[in-house]
Amino acid sequence: MIGGPDTHRGICASLAKRGVLEVCALDYRLAPEHPYPAARDDVVAAYQALLAAGYRAEQIAIGGDSAGGNLSLVGCLRIIELGLPAPAALVCFSPATDFTGEQMHEPPAGDPLIHPRWIEQAADLYCPADLPRNDPGMSPVFADLSQLPPKLIQVGEDELLLNDSLRLAERAKAAGVNVRLERYPGLWHVFQAHVGMLRTADYAIARVAAFLRERGL
Repeated sequence: MIGGPDTHRGICASLAKRGVLEVCALDYRLAPEHPYPAARDDVVAAYQALLAAGYRAEQIAIGGDSAGGNLSLVGCLRIIELGLPAPAALVCFSPATDFTGEQMHEPPAGDPLIHPRWIEQAADLYCPADLPRNDPGMSPVFADLSQLPPKLIQVGEDELLLNDSLRLAERAKAAGVNVRLERYPGLWHVFQAHVGMLRTADYAIARVAAFLRERGL
């Protein structure tokens, strides 16, 4: 699987500049060498390291896109399960929330960034064979979301994982979580990666910075 500080330098730098934030880009372990729950545990370890370094939970937000959005969610759920103080906020760009793949959106023109077959292959590499794909520790749409902090979800209307975001937002709101869902018509999976080149991506990043300021970050 892919993703890391190098691939997300643009998003991280833009968030740091626009939000006047310190951004920690996590170089978490990747599948297939390290399937679930290795990456989730890396998120928890990084959070614990920040707390140990003197940062308070209310000074920390956790965010990510696609698989990183999934890790933000399941990492936060694990943090809460361990009895640690929850972060101030979550930010998810097009998070993968359901590894069963049973309710995947089908954009009329397809998603220019990811293909259903690639998603299936990535899930096969990441998900342990002996763990059901709807395990709530891995697929957060099936988890108890009631203790999650306020979260911002951004998703393109023309992407395969649209329903992952919509279903997560619906379940989180039903559980009493403060959720802000932003849908961007005509855009694809993780369009925010084009920050600096795409006007809507610039706008979306500015919305994240504003959301975090509202949370006191």
